[in-house]
Amino acid sequence: MTRQKHFKQLVRSRMAKTGESYTTARRHVLAARTESDSTLSESPHFPGAHPETTALRAALAHAGVTNPATGDFFTEPMVFGIAGGVGAGVFHFYYAAEDFASFYVAGRHRWHESDAYVHDACQRFGVTPTALETGAKKKAATNLADAVDATGCAIAWVEMALLAYRGIPSFYAGGGYHVITVYSLTDDEALIGDLTDEPIAIPLADLAEARARIKKQKNRVLTVSGPQQDFDVREAVLAGVKACHDGLQNQRMKNFTLEAFKTWADRMHGSSGKESWEQVFPPGHRLLQGLRSVYDFVEHYHTGGGLMRPLYAAFFTEAATALNDGAFTPLAEMYADLGRLWGELADAALPDSVAPFREAKELLARREEVFLSQGAAATEEVKGIWTQLTALEQAMSKEFPLTDAESATLRAELKERILEIFAKECAAHEALGSLVG
Repeated sequence: MTRQKHFKQLVRSRMAKTGESYTTARRHVLAARTESDSTLSESPHFPGAHPETTALRAALAHAGVTNPATGDFFTEPMVFGIAGGVGAGVFHFYYAAEDFASFYVAGRHRWHESDAYVHDACQRFGVTPTALETGAKKKAATNLADAVDATGCAIAWVEMALLAYRGIPSFYAGGGYHVITVYSLTDDEALIGDLTDEPIAIPLADLAEARARIKKQKNRVLTVSGPQQDFDVREAVLAGVKACHDGLQNQRMKNFTLEAFKTWADRMHGSSGKESWEQVFPPGHRLLQGLRSVYDFVEHYHTGGGLMRPLYAAFFTEAATALNDGAFTPLAEMYADLGRLWGELADAALPDSVAPFREAKELLARREEVFLSQGAAATEEVKGIWTQLTALEQAMSKEFPLTDAESATLRAELKERILEIFAKECAAHEALGSLVG
């Protein structure tokens, strides 16, 4: 398996020219990669921004599926768009016993249904997904081995915190729903893909444990078989856009729709209810947890930056070119603008003028960069970053850098930013509806 020899150099070169972060520059370089950059004969591994789309892209390539509009393998933006594009979701919880408050903002279509998301995407690509599940350890191992032997690329569902190379504290185990690709197996080792620039070798026993940890996933493994049946690029693109449009408004809970952003804004400032940020994230380590989560989930938690809106913009740009249809261009511009606004919101959540906040932001960005570029080689550094972040939170319990009034002012500013984003998200949603009728 040929290494991605020039990939990091391309990212670094773009960073030097544009001043972009590693994550942003990496996303642009990834979007520009074509079959000539990474053919199956040279490397079956695809770095990526988002787990499911990266895994699906690799599985499609291993099945010999190419984009008839270009003759190349599908890019990640195109896979992302056809799979349903962006989504919305906002949740927060407070655990009194641990004095821990969590916040989560989601940006992918069907972010809460990973298996259904991948299955539906396969249907739009005209390929057949085969998923196997079992609660039995030996059968799970057999299923994985058979899947890898059959295709050379099996999609596996795992508990992320049990992947030792990610360096995540054990405190987070049990909720790290994640997807990887498995390329090959030996008696004691597996070669996998997990967004990183190069594949990662891990002990087979560790992979088995990570697959079994989240019980409801039942050691799920999925393969893709071709050839494509009755695939039409335009039809697939429009089907993906329609799924995105419907998903942003038709859900069983408001927390799963665009309205979640409006609710978040209302709770951020000016509300005294038990769900308000004033109550759940008061000044101290809990407010740092909330603000840090805003930055991390928007910019770094498998989004490619900007809560996936730039990735969606790249999809519309590519669709406009591939289909020679300017109707997609306004949507590319709208989602590029939304990506910028989401990025600015994330940056404002941890203002550089507050030294501990700036340090947290720098640590999170560094954690993302070294993991993606170095993989398992960066494990000890990533663990050290987690330790530094924990120390920052502990320090905030004793001495917070903002007064109550300053904290309220920050929350008020963030509220206005979220409301601006919500208005533009609604406008983009309306434009999606106009495109698909």
